[in-house]
Amino acid sequence: MAGTSFRSAPAPGAFEGTIIPYDHAATFELKGLPGNIVQDVINVSGDGVFVATAVGYGFEEQRARPINNPASPAPAPAAPVTPGDATLGQLPLAALIEGFRISPKFAPLVFSAAPGQVFSDQRFAPDLFFGSVQNRSVLERVKAPEDISFFFSIVDSGTGREFQDQPAHNLASLGKSNGERPFRLLARPLSFLPRSTLRLQIAERTESAQGTLFIVLYGYKILGASRCPEPVVRDWRTTPQGCPVETFGEADARAIPFDYVTTFELTGNPGAVIEDEVSVSVEGGFVATSVGYGLAVEERGVVVEFERIKEVEDPILRNAISSWSRNTLIDLNQFPLRLFPANALRDGIRIRPNFLRVALGNNGQLANQLPGNLADKVFEVLNRPEDVSFRYAMFDSGTGHELQNRPINNIAGLGIANGDRPFKKLARPMSFLPRSTIRVQVEERFGRGTLFIAFQGYKLLGAAPQGGRR
Repeated sequence: MAGTSFRSAPAPGAFEGTIIPYDHAATFELKGLPGNIVQDVINVSGDGVFVATAVGYGFEEQRARPINNPASPAPAPAAPVTPGDATLGQLPLAALIEGFRISPKFAPLVFSAAPGQVFSDQRFAPDLFFGSVQNRSVLERVKAPEDISFFFSIVDSGTGREFQDQPAHNLASLGKSNGERPFRLLARPLSFLPRSTLRLQIAERTESAQGTLFIVLYGYKILGASRCPEPVVRDWRTTPQGCPVETFGEADARAIPFDYVTTFELTGNPGAVIEDEVSVSVEGGFVATSVGYGLAVEERGVVVEFERIKEVEDPILRNAISSWSRNTLIDLNQFPLRLFPANALRDGIRIRPNFLRVALGNNGQLANQLPGNLADKVFEVLNRPEDVSFRYAMFDSGTGHELQNRPINNIAGLGIANGDRPFKKLARPMSFLPRSTIRVQVEERFGRGTLFIAFQGYKLLGAAPQGGRR
C-alpha cells in the first residue's frame, strides 16, 4: 500500500492515528432455563478501527431469592410483623445456613436513616415480610455464587465470517466463570472496520442461574484511521503511511513505576452510581499499562447487641429473653433480628460453616441452649471482598475518550475479585498528559466497603508522553 494515504478527520481531542485501549462488551439476560437462547450485537463505532486481542467473560448473578421457597412456603404468622421482633425460629433453616438479609428495596422502610440506624416501627403483612415471590419479600435469601455453563458462538455480521466451527463451551474456550484465570488471548489480533457489527449468541445450560452475562472483547481502537483497509490495520506494526503509531515520552526522560488509585465508598445499595477522578501531576506524563482492583471491608464477625432487648415490642418475647446476656444460655429460636447490627442485616448474615454443629445442635434444629459467650462467634456477614460485584466505566476526561462501549462487570473486565489472577494488562498502554484527568464511574451491584481501582504504569519525569495519544 506504499504511496497511498488513508486519512479521515480525527476524533475530537485526538490526533490522527491515536491508539487507545478499548473494550467492547456484549450483555445477555439469563433466565436460568437450560436451552434458552439469547443474542446481542456489538456495534463498532464510526470513529476508528477496533482491534481485538483477547476475550473474557463474567456473570453478574442475581443472588437474591425470596426467603421462602415458592414451591413449599413455610406458614407465616397471622398478625402483621414488626421487623425487629421477627425471630430466627421463623426463618427457613436453609436461609440461616446459606444467608439472609433485609432487601435493599425495603431497607429504607425497615431502618431509620443513617447515622445511628435502628429498626423503625413500620409493620408489614406476613406474606410480604416472609414472602415467596421474587422482589416482593422484605427478607431475602442470598444464595452462594455459582459457576455457570453455556454454549456461545460469534459471527462477524458484516462478512458472515464465523469464528468457530460449532458453538463452543465456555470452560473449553474461555475458562472459569469466576474470573480465576488469565483472559484468553486471541491467536492473532482481529480487526474490525468502523460501523461493522459482531453478533454473539448464547445457549444457557445452568438451571436457575439468573443474572447478566458479559462477554468482553479486549483490544484497542485506532482513532482517525477509519479509512484504512482491514489488511493494513491488521499489519499496523509495519507502520504504513497514513496510519502512524505512537511513541511514549522522550528518549532522555526518566521513568519510574507509579500507580494512580481511585477510591469508592460502596454503600451496598444496588444501582447506586458513584464517581472518582484522579489528576495527573504537573511533574510529568503518566503511562498506564495495567489495571487492578480490590475491596476493603469491615470485620466479618457479628457482635450481638444484647442491650437492645429492652426495645423488643412484643411483651411476651421481651419477657422470655429479658435475662439474656453473654453469661447465660440463649434459645436461638427466640433470637430477634433486633439484636443484630443494622449494617449486618443489610449486608446479609449466615451461620458460620464451622459453627453449624454448635448452632443446630444434635437434632438438626436451632440450639435452644447456646452459651451466650458464643453468640458473637456463631454468625458472620456475607460482605466478603471476593463477592463484590459492580459495573465500571473509565474515561480520559482530558480528551473525552471512553475506554469501553458500555459499563462492564468487574469479573468480566478485570478478573476475579479476590486478586487470584494476573492484573489486567491493557492491550495498548494509555498515556496521559500532565494535568489531565482519569475519571472512573462505578455502579454498585453487591458488596459494601472501600473499593480501590488502581491504574498501574510509570511516570515520565520532566516529560510528557508524545505521539498520537493524549
